[in-house]
Amino acid sequence: MQPSLLRLIHPVFPRILLTCSLLLVALACSGCFATAIVGGGAVAGNSVMDERSLGSQLDDAGIASTIDVRLIAEKDMPSRWVSAEVIEGNVVLTGYLPKQEQIDRAVYICRHVRGVVSVKSEIRIGRPPTRELASDTLITTNVKRKLFNDKEISGFTVHVETVSGKVYLQGVVANALQRQRAATLAGEVVGVHSIVNLLHIKGKQ
Repeated sequence: MQPSLLRLIHPVFPRILLTCSLLLVALACSGCFATAIVGGGAVAGNSVMDERSLGSQLDDAGIASTIDVRLIAEKDMPSRWVSAEVIEGNVVLTGYLPKQEQIDRAVYICRHVRGVVSVKSEIRIGRPPTRELASDTLITTNVKRKLFNDKEISGFTVHVETVSGKVYLQGVVANALQRQRAATLAGEVVGVHSIVNLLHIKGKQ
């Protein structure tokens, strides 16, 4: 990953509380697309049916976001092929990595994230199937189309990548509302199962 992208990622996650506050507002909205995106998972409208407490859900989302940013920072590891799902501190890794050594490294990183209780790896050695890659390309195109057609946010400011239905949003936006708007639009695209919102708010450190 280029250093410029790392500079965007680093200041984003200390502001998880901002995203959490958006989640609380979203969950309070009856009938709305209640989605707050942090880390590798999306807490969507069915969050009200989750057996975990809201606090536990937010803790898990924070752990997932920390795992994502640490895996992305790893050199020589295609971490975007990896998805981390967290339930009450228990992490399950899925996806693909080319080498067993990379899988072992991913597990090691997860085990050293604060709040992690256990780590289970379901990562397969290899690359994502060609059909899956084609689907990801279509998802990326549809997310970009929504961003370009939206009046509140510019598609030029948001970079979109998709791996196995997992969408990564990166770039710089003007404010927190635009950051959340980008995630909401991405979540409306068919085939998207989770979003990693790495958007940086202009002027924030």
